[in-house]
Amino acid sequence: MQELKAEKPIESPEGTDPVTRLLGRLADEGFRSDQSPEEWNDFGEIIYARPEKISFARGETIFIFTRVPELNERILRQTAESVVNTYRARRPIQKALSVLQSTTVYHCLVADGDQPHNDSLTQYVTRSGGATFIPVILVPEINQVIYPDVEEKVASVRPRIEYLQYLLGERREPVDMHRMTVQAFYISLAVVALLLIAVAFSFIPFR
Repeated sequence: MQELKAEKPIESPEGTDPVTRLLGRLADEGFRSDQSPEEWNDFGEIIYARPEKISFARGETIFIFTRVPELNERILRQTAESVVNTYRARRPIQKALSVLQSTTVYHCLVADGDQPHNDSLTQYVTRSGGATFIPVILVPEINQVIYPDVEEKVASVRPRIEYLQYLLGERREPVDMHRMTVQAFYISLAVVALLLIAVAFSFIPFR
């Protein structure tokens, strides 16, 4: 089931659209961009990033804003593939730690016009090579935000969508989006350790 958010959150400043609100929250949350606001106005794309450290792995949380004059299934599929390929792990150490999914990429597609969208985004959420890709549709003209359905996603993806809801003002409590990932990682390590101990004991002769 798709989440459609067209109402302005209670805490939002009057007269602001979802893009302006989200950009403001990113600055408050420690995200930075190497680009200027003028580049967003002139070229229709801007990237904000914040470094992350999950356990002993380093990663990033990235928000890519791209203005799209026309939005359809083909564009959604192509942008998903392109962004995932760009941010997936490439070095051996990154691949070894990819289970932590330390990089999260939110691709915010900013649609022109005043027509509401009802695109289903859940199928485009991707976890590959240490990166989690989450598409978001923003329609500033009518104050609409669409993101994947929280209830349909696995435990490690759900907190990332809840963090987006927090940034949008739809959740009041801060969200630790990496908590479930770290817990799952250490549980996996414990299981592997127990299996290795069991294997080691199997070679010990008992009299």
